[in-house]
Amino acid sequence: MTVDSIVAGAGIWGCTVARRLAEAGRKVLVLEKRPVVGGNVRCEIDEETGIEIHKYGSHIFHTHIPEVWEFVNRFVKFNGYQHKVLAWYQGKTYFLPLGLALINKFFGIELKPGEVADFMADEAHSKAIFDAFFRGYTSKQWGKPPEEIDPSIIKRVPVRSNYDVNYFNDYNQGIPLTGYNSLFERLLDHPNIEVRCNAEIRLEGNDLKVGGDDLPNVPVYYSGPIDALFDYRFGHLPWRTLRLETEKLAVKDYQGTSVVNYTEANVPYTRIHEFKHYHPEQKDVMECENTIIMREYSASWKLGDEPYYPIDNAESRELLAKYQSEAVKVEKLVVGGRLGGYKYYDMDRSIEASLKVALD
Repeated sequence: MTVDSIVAGAGIWGCTVARRLAEAGRKVLVLEKRPVVGGNVRCEIDEETGIEIHKYGSHIFHTHIPEVWEFVNRFVKFNGYQHKVLAWYQGKTYFLPLGLALINKFFGIELKPGEVADFMADEAHSKAIFDAFFRGYTSKQWGKPPEEIDPSIIKRVPVRSNYDVNYFNDYNQGIPLTGYNSLFERLLDHPNIEVRCNAEIRLEGNDLKVGGDDLPNVPVYYSGPIDALFDYRFGHLPWRTLRLETEKLAVKDYQGTSVVNYTEANVPYTRIHEFKHYHPEQKDVMECENTIIMREYSASWKLGDEPYYPIDNAESRELLAKYQSEAVKVEKLVVGGRLGGYKYYDMDRSIEASLKVALD
């Protein structure tokens, strides 16, 4: 196939860009360093139970952006799953986010909607909520001692004055009925797209190569780590990573919901995922006598680990600017996505960004 454009990285940003290019009449070569496409949204089906396991932690599609919802529904339909998150603290469970359900249960009171703002303006109340649900969890998530977590963050946490326990405010939510892998397969199912896995792009001087071969002089849309592309010449951008432990249990239902956050600092993991709850429409899966859970631990990143969450500080912003300055020197190179942009994206925001990419 004659190649008009190259997409490096077959996550949600790269696959969306590839589809747009193909539909614009370009012949697109997609290069993915892993053996499969899908990035960190990749799933696998457990053969015994039929449960769809989110290999890199839970992903729930949610958006209020009409053009994103319209685009993604061209390829998959969603099951209408609405995300609810529980928090476990001192042996009790509470609904997140911060609203009447949590406040009233935690304090043993019965506030009315109009009373929430004044109640939470009391520093003693806000500190109690912060200490229970945010201090320990945030310290685990970002690898800091609990005493170093700034209590002022509670002022930035949205407080709901009602009993709405939907975790997201977005009115379009769900999990693909046919699974997340089908989304990527269908995005890339176009006669103008060729996919090559186990193929990592690299830079020699200002020349892009894959393996030992030069790439054709065509636009390249790159969504891998921007510092890796330049062989970390200025140093590594800092990340937080995750350690994920998956376990199959001989119970029908372990925790009654898809995600429970463990907010206390002395509990080593941040949350437990139970994947069968993402597909309540799959009655055979829900009735299965086994379930699959995943414990999530936050950890410091080192080279070779999977990068999950960029660490935003003055040093990382300065380092990112150096790599971005180098990227503009490479002819016909477009850098984007979570890893390329060094920015955490929800899935809908990643699609939105890829829909705005100029196609050369």
